[in-house]
Amino acid sequence: MNSYIQLISLIVSFLYGYILYYLNKFNIKIINKKNLVFKIIISFLYIFDISLLYVVLLYILNKGILHIYFVLFIILGYLVMCVKKRK
Repeated sequence: MNSYIQLISLIVSFLYGYILYYLNKFNIKIINKKNLVFKIIISFLYIFDISLLYVVLLYILNKGILHIYFVLFIILGYLVMCVKKRK
């Protein structure tokens, strides 16, 4: 994998962390008003869909190669969004 593809993958991972923040907020709003079984089902489907979407994005960008720093950039994007929303 060349450096251009790695840079694009890092940027997409960081932006995915941003999107993940908003999707988590939306998921929490949905499951707070439901019963326990519905919460478990929705949470399972949410986690499955989010992880599947990221894997598909990686397959499109770099043939599905996952490095630890991609995951770190997702976490960094999520944390940056958390800090921005607190201000």
